[in-house]
Amino acid sequence: MMTLEPGSEAAPNPIRALLVPGLRVLDGSGQLTPVPGTLGHLDGARSLFVVDLEMSGSNAQLHEVLDVGGVRCALAPGFPEEGAWGGRVRPKHIGNAVPAALKVVGYSPRAWKDAIDLEAAFVRFAELGQGAIITGWGIGQDMSFLAESFRRVGRPWPFAAVALDVQPIARKLLRDGREVDRFNLGHVADRLGIGRMGEHGALPDAYATYDVLVKLLGRAYP
Repeated sequence: MMTLEPGSEAAPNPIRALLVPGLRVLDGSGQLTPVPGTLGHLDGARSLFVVDLEMSGSNAQLHEVLDVGGVRCALAPGFPEEGAWGGRVRPKHIGNAVPAALKVVGYSPRAWKDAIDLEAAFVRFAELGQGAIITGWGIGQDMSFLAESFRRVGRPWPFAAVALDVQPIARKLLRDGREVDRFNLGHVADRLGIGRMGEHGALPDAYATYDVLVKLLGRAYP
């Protein structure tokens, strides 16, 4: 994990404190635990890795990741972007897929003809996000698939030992209901005036989550 020089901080305390409601502690494999994160879990953290996954179903042991995307940003005012990558993943057991899930993702053999295998995808993903705090929107299912995918390819968990869910932060900052009446990513992004690259693609959804986070924190601490 990346560390800071003694006495330095990755972001001003008000911004760091605003992230705490979304923090969850992970076990050694990357699975979410019931333990909430604290401000101390941000000590030494320098980057967030905002991710999204699209899958062939909801069961991490049975189904597969089909699309993965991530945006790395500095844990600093404005969350400046440090890098991004997304790619489609070639399934090995497409017969196990839930048809409705494939329809949402837009899967077809033709559309996935240039997809890469799971190991190559997660090597690339790990390199970009190394040591960063995994961040997402409603992260429970994504975290299960991330942990299971790294187990399948035989690689250790490469990210921080805490994850960040942007959805509880949005609920806290937008709880007056004047702008948002439900808390799915698309609705919140639209109400905050965020243009989207597309829906149900991993990298576009990762960017939407990143843009929502930037907008929320920018409004809280302009």
